Amino acid sequence: MMEEQFYTLKIVGIEKPIKKATTLCLEIPEELKNEFDFLPGQHLNFRFIIDGKEERRQYSLHNSPYEKGEYQVTVKIHHQGVVSNYIAGQLEVGDTVEVMKPMGDFVVRPSKDADKNYYLFAAGSGITPIFSMVKSILQAEPLSRVYLLYGNRNEADILFYDELSQWQVTYPDHLKITHTLSTRFLDLSTSPWKGKRGRIDEDLVEEFLTEDPFVVEKSEFYICGPNEMNQNVRNLLHEMGIPDKLIHFEYFSAGSVEYDESLTSEENAEVCATIRNQDYLVRLKQEETILQGLKRTGAPVPFSCQNGICGTCKARLLEGEVKMRSSMALRAEEIEDKAILTCQSLAQTPHVKIEFE
Repeated sequence: MMEEQFYTLKIVGIEKPIKKATTLCLEIPEELKNEFDFLPGQHLNFRFIIDGKEERRQYSLHNSPYEKGEYQVTVKIHHQGVVSNYIAGQLEVGDTVEVMKPMGDFVVRPSKDADKNYYLFAAGSGITPIFSMVKSILQAEPLSRVYLLYGNRNEADILFYDELSQWQVTYPDHLKITHTLSTRFLDLSTSPWKGKRGRIDEDLVEEFLTEDPFVVEKSEFYICGPNEMNQNVRNLLHEMGIPDKLIHFEYFSAGSVEYDESLTSEENAEVCATIRNQDYLVRLKQEETILQGLKRTGAPVPFSCQNGICGTCKARLLEGEVKMRSSMALRAEEIEDKAILTCQSLAQTPHVKIEFE
């Protein structure tokens, strides 16, 4: 049976951009350069074996495809994070990691002749795909302008602060960055905070957009942060008349995702799935998602978070009917085009046919 396509990459550098984060620098062998072409905003899916258990995580590439050098991902360390603590405490230069090739639809496609305004909203580690976007637009789309609203708890948590500050100096007419800190009481003993205060909510977004007004026809909006922030920004943009096609978003945490746990499935439904031009058949168990069924039979189905937020397991529904417990990772137009998240999909008809890209 065909296996999922993972590649072994060597770690050639490990950095500590802030106390609570680790940056891995990965070397791409010459024979894999074409496989690892990527667009700004895309991510890598990692597979680790920790204490005998397989763990998968996705981390956004924050380097730019328009510059040479190692591929880089930065991982925020969480107190009880199995993988983030493993990366920070166990991996060393010279070790190897298993990754899939770059994927994801949260991307920009710079064009040297484009003249756009990009409004970017990021919080915490949501800056990683945004960082690649900013750098790439400045390098490859010289007529456009970028406005970034970037939220963190405190100054010590700000990823890429020095690089972003230098870019503002280098590209004063093309980049404006607005920082905001959410910690209620800040230590201002060293230097006064010159940014804004508070979380990225609708009021702050409205203030941000008022300072640098947009023209809908030449603007695009990108959002990456916690679920509540993403929803607040989207709500305000909708109220301001911005169509869905111009609003791009990515979630990095299942956090407060609402799942419809009341859904039931068709008993013993048969699923035919085409994966990399090969067909796989599975008969689902009661209340088993399509992804769970395919994994059970050993099919090389792509997946990562299994919470419906990363979109790695996305497929297109060709026949039959399914219902999803959550569709957070899908845009409205994708749902209209019959896209489904297999990790959230329960069969509603005796036969279902899907195809993975």
